[in-house]
Amino acid sequence: MKKEQRKKQLKRKLFIVCTCSLAGFAAIFGCVFLKREYDQRQEEKLRIEREEERKEEEKRKLDARLNVKIDMNIYSKAAIVKDLKNQKVLASKSPEERIYPASMTKIMTALLAIEELEDLDKSIVIPVDEVLDLYERGASMAGFEPGESVSVRELLYGLMLPSGADCCMALACEIAGDEAGFAQRMNEKAKELGMKNTNFVNATGLHDENHYSTVQDILVLLEYALKNETFYQIFTTRSYTTAPTQKYPEGITFESTMYEKKDSLEVTDGEILGGKTGFTSAAGLCLASLAEVEGQKYILVTAGAEGNHDTEPFHVLDAENIYSQIGAAIEE
Repeated sequence: MKKEQRKKQLKRKLFIVCTCSLAGFAAIFGCVFLKREYDQRQEEKLRIEREEERKEEEKRKLDARLNVKIDMNIYSKAAIVKDLKNQKVLASKSPEERIYPASMTKIMTALLAIEELEDLDKSIVIPVDEVLDLYERGASMAGFEPGESVSVRELLYGLMLPSGADCCMALACEIAGDEAGFAQRMNEKAKELGMKNTNFVNATGLHDENHYSTVQDILVLLEYALKNETFYQIFTTRSYTTAPTQKYPEGITFESTMYEKKDSLEVTDGEILGGKTGFTSAAGLCLASLAEVEGQKYILVTAGAEGNHDTEPFHVLDAENIYSQIGAAIEE
């Protein structure tokens, strides 16, 4: 009888212990679950707050980008700057006034060559008579010898970086037979792009009264050209070395003319990615450039700055100034 009672008491105690243990575990798990749920709610709250802060910061930056006030008291007589992502012209100065584009012309020459000559490794002979004439006229040269064979790729780099007129002529003659025929192609492309106030008579930008454009039209041209991957790569290259040539067995190293007077270009919260300079005594100092400021791309075209190859690079100084104004406005 006593054994039976002890068994019942033992079972009761075990039941109580088990029940209490289960209750305890349940309470612990419940607390853990509630804590985890609370933590998750807090994390979600923080995530939402951070997302709202990010959106507010993006909105602030967008407002700053779109409403930036740019002081156009610059060296250049004509200029235009555009926010590519938001497709907005931020500021301009005489954007439709006729200018002489000088070597900014070579943007069109390069674009047509890329579109017409798909094989960049194809060899082209540097025309002798035409290039000798360019030497006589004092045109800038990449350094290839008249009569030697050069690949399309190296002609494009020679055209864009050191602004080689010899490369322009080789490409023009290959595509259209002569420079006059190529200029006709250039004008057809300009019309197609909506460059309403532009007329080309040569592939190099050497001065001619009938060879003219506007900074607005050059912006249209550059924005279109930059959509081409090959053009973009060449345009944003600072230095390039060719394969061995007749005169230079170790190749020719091309450097962008944008850095002739300044080894480094300074932009507030950004950098200038590439550019095509231009100069004639009639055109003044010109520059069509691409920059990235606060992670976003901008195009600036300037023309008509007084100066020459021996003075300060006023066209480059204008670019640093305007891009930096954008960077400073967004930063503030």
